[in-house]
Amino acid sequence: MNPFSYISYSLLKKTVSAPAPREDVTVVSYNIRYFNHNADHGKCHWYVRAKYVLCEIEKLAPDVLCLQEVHPPQFAFLKKHLTGYEPVIGYRENRGVHSEACPIFYNAARFTLLDSGTFWLSDTPDVQSKFEDSWHYRIATFVKLRDKDGTVVTVFNTHPDYRIEEVRIRQLLVLADRVRKAEGKVIVTGDMNAVKGEKSLQPFEEMLKDSKDFRGDVFGATFNGFGEKPEEWIDFIFLPKDATLIDTGIDKTLYDGIYPSDHFPIWAKVKF
Repeated sequence: MNPFSYISYSLLKKTVSAPAPREDVTVVSYNIRYFNHNADHGKCHWYVRAKYVLCEIEKLAPDVLCLQEVHPPQFAFLKKHLTGYEPVIGYRENRGVHSEACPIFYNAARFTLLDSGTFWLSDTPDVQSKFEDSWHYRIATFVKLRDKDGTVVTVFNTHPDYRIEEVRIRQLLVLADRVRKAEGKVIVTGDMNAVKGEKSLQPFEEMLKDSKDFRGDVFGATFNGFGEKPEEWIDFIFLPKDATLIDTGIDKTLYDGIYPSDHFPIWAKVKF
């Protein structure tokens, strides 16, 4: 790793502010690629990509920002450089700098936090645990928010197993059970490690509506593999069926040929 990349990273002064309150709500889901110091070299390293992740967040101006694959050094960086947002985070296990989370940042000038938490996608979701065949512990983080107009919104953010479909089905059934019990307008986001039509996504297709389905089109793959692996459409934002979708999309911007992550961020702008 070029030491000058770390120096530039550590001295970065850029900040991104939460947007002023407005009538619509912008939700962003973004897998930022975990801090992989051993495998991600050159332009794929977090120290190089981090400022461009900020550029993506600034461009999309989310009211609710749902991130996946966030390690403690990345969370500390984002917390430092995002202003006007309050974060909710819980790590899936205690592995020091290698711990992983699905944090949610919400616009503090707009929303009041009513409840929040993290639970495991297992038979015992309230304690650290996993299904026997799961490669890793898997979690979902949620926030229950009250908007300035009084609307209550509950947002779930998750990242289930990628190796075994049957495990993923069971994990997402745990999440679906919590979603059914949630209050207010419900949104589910995440890197689902599943393509549209897979059985694991059926509960959310039944209760909610894929943001892209409101518009009746497909905006392309969300996993890009830093341009070196086959692309896949595996990131989703599920919205209430009675929501009014203003727009939705995927941002595929490269910065000087650099991918900010091995996923593209997706976004949805809605009214309730």
